[in-house]
Amino acid sequence: MTASSVFALDTWFYNSLGSYSLEARCEMLSELGYDGVNITLWSEQSWADVPAIAGVRDRYGIDVTGVYTSIETEQDSAGIRRIHELLESVPAGTIVDLAILGSTEAATNSDRAGDARIADVLAGMVPVAEERGVTLSLYHHINTWMERLDDALRLCNTVDHPSLRLTFSTHHWYVTDGRNPRKSLTDTAPRLSSANFCGSRRVPNDTGTNATIELIDQGELDNFHMLGLLKSTGFDGPVGIQGFSMGGDVYAKLRHSITAFRDIEARLDAHPAWFDFRPDPIPSAREEKTV
Repeated sequence: MTASSVFALDTWFYNSLGSYSLEARCEMLSELGYDGVNITLWSEQSWADVPAIAGVRDRYGIDVTGVYTSIETEQDSAGIRRIHELLESVPAGTIVDLAILGSTEAATNSDRAGDARIADVLAGMVPVAEERGVTLSLYHHINTWMERLDDALRLCNTVDHPSLRLTFSTHHWYVTDGRNPRKSLTDTAPRLSSANFCGSRRVPNDTGTNATIELIDQGELDNFHMLGLLKSTGFDGPVGIQGFSMGGDVYAKLRHSITAFRDIEARLDAHPAWFDFRPDPIPSAREEKTV
């Protein structure tokens, strides 16, 4: 089994007091053996780092695997224009992760009534991506209109362009679905550009979701199983490690995470049949029987 190209989402580097500089992020990840970084464009200060992206590989020896951004709705003309400019400026090979927060035509999240106008916006972006050799990748995100992996796949199939793909996030999938990962990954594998992983458990927490974001080998979600399923589909793209709102000593946690990820890969390589669960989950309290 080929070892994955592993990147870290730079959400690791933000906490309640501030954030690390782009230089410090790249230096830490390079020193720790990561292959790349995903840069989150969610503030004017983070957008100011965009011109530096082209020089990251030469300066730090890691790739900017991707950048994450969003648009409010199909009427977000300023946001759409900014993404067109981003597609024209990032190096070839970059993945531009795009979250779609809302649609003026939709009554609820995941409402298909919003598809047509959003698809028109995406259809206007993909020729730019194709010309530049960049991938535009739909990023399903909780508490947004495109919050489910199925929503992103539906849009991707509607536009049906080779430069439009999907990003799979274990956390966002776990919160909004989390029941049949084999089907989710099999259905989406032909369209996947990248994936990202974190540990997770279903409890209320301070991220505003119904599941935690934890170190990759912690929590209830079994990432050995999840990564095994992903690789069994033939996916060989880059894999990210998520650390949103972790806080604490980021260097130590990133060091732990890359070690844990490589350990999972080594076990999958040595024991490829282990990840394949049988349909025998923990029974609910109502289903439990005294033995």
